[in-house]
Amino acid sequence: MLPRSVAKANPVNLPNFCQPQAVLLLVLLGAVLALIITLAGMDGIASFWLQFGLTLLFIQTVMLSACLVLCGARQWLNRLSVGPALILIFVFIQLLVVLYTWISLAAFPALQSTESQSGIEFLMLRNVSISILASLVFMRYLVLHRQWQLQVRAEATSRLSALQARIRPHFLFNALNTVASLIPSRPEQAEQAVLDLSDLLRTGLKDQPRHTVGEELELIRGYLRIEALRLGERLDVQWSLDDQPPFEHTIPALLIQPLVENAVLHGIAQKTEGGVLSITSEWKSNTSWIIEIANPVPDQQKDNGKGHGMSLDNINKRLALAFEDEARLQLVPGEHTMTVRLTLPMNRTRSS
Repeated sequence: MLPRSVAKANPVNLPNFCQPQAVLLLVLLGAVLALIITLAGMDGIASFWLQFGLTLLFIQTVMLSACLVLCGARQWLNRLSVGPALILIFVFIQLLVVLYTWISLAAFPALQSTESQSGIEFLMLRNVSISILASLVFMRYLVLHRQWQLQVRAEATSRLSALQARIRPHFLFNALNTVASLIPSRPEQAEQAVLDLSDLLRTGLKDQPRHTVGEELELIRGYLRIEALRLGERLDVQWSLDDQPPFEHTIPALLIQPLVENAVLHGIAQKTEGGVLSITSEWKSNTSWIIEIANPVPDQQKDNGKGHGMSLDNINKRLALAFEDEARLQLVPGEHTMTVRLTLPMNRTRSS
């Protein structure tokens, strides 16, 4: 067992082989490899389909078995550093090939009757040699995947730092001016606005990359209270949350608040009469949480969704890092509204 500090310092970060897309990709690659091997050793067109079928069956059995084990052992393997994890995977695949080759010879006695002892040894050596070459390519893929994850993580960290560093200057100035104007006539509201603003600034200044859904929603409520003081009756916020939102589950910090901010700045604030900001959520089967943010769209933004592009690109990359491809961010234009739909997996993000 490696020291925990070493494992955490250089984790392998395996892809998620439990996903149907990963399994389908392995099946297709296995079919291509079986076709190449069959064509390379084909005795004649009459025996092509038999050889291809047996080769395909063997390769798919090895690949699906490896995929099943990698799916089940992913969390344990991710605790190891890169070198030991890749060596274990490499050796395990070779053991699978040897095991299934032996099972094939035992299950099909005709193979042994047509092969001499040296032929059987050659068959074993051939299968292992092909497996070693294919495994080396697979190891290279895992290394490249890890490098991609590290690059995305670094970019996401810098983007989060940028988000945290820029509580929009004009918003800050407007909020301070609003507070100043409220002090003589409505001191209690001015005090609440100062508290909400301090919460926003505290989130912008701390280093924590994740917080709970409850903390994110409270941050949004504070932001909207400040904007309501500035926009007055032009801002009509309608909340429609499910009965039991996943308050204790963790998500990347400042994931939803920028979407709400965009909806206010590029939707409500751009219309003289203001409009309705709708925030709805749905908790589905304890596995995913869907939140939708809808705002009216000014005439000049109806066709291009202006104002959402940068935030969507930013958040999409952070979602890819935090949830791989299990999360989705969609922009749904309507006749007079623009809706952002965010779907988050909640089966593995509960805070400890």
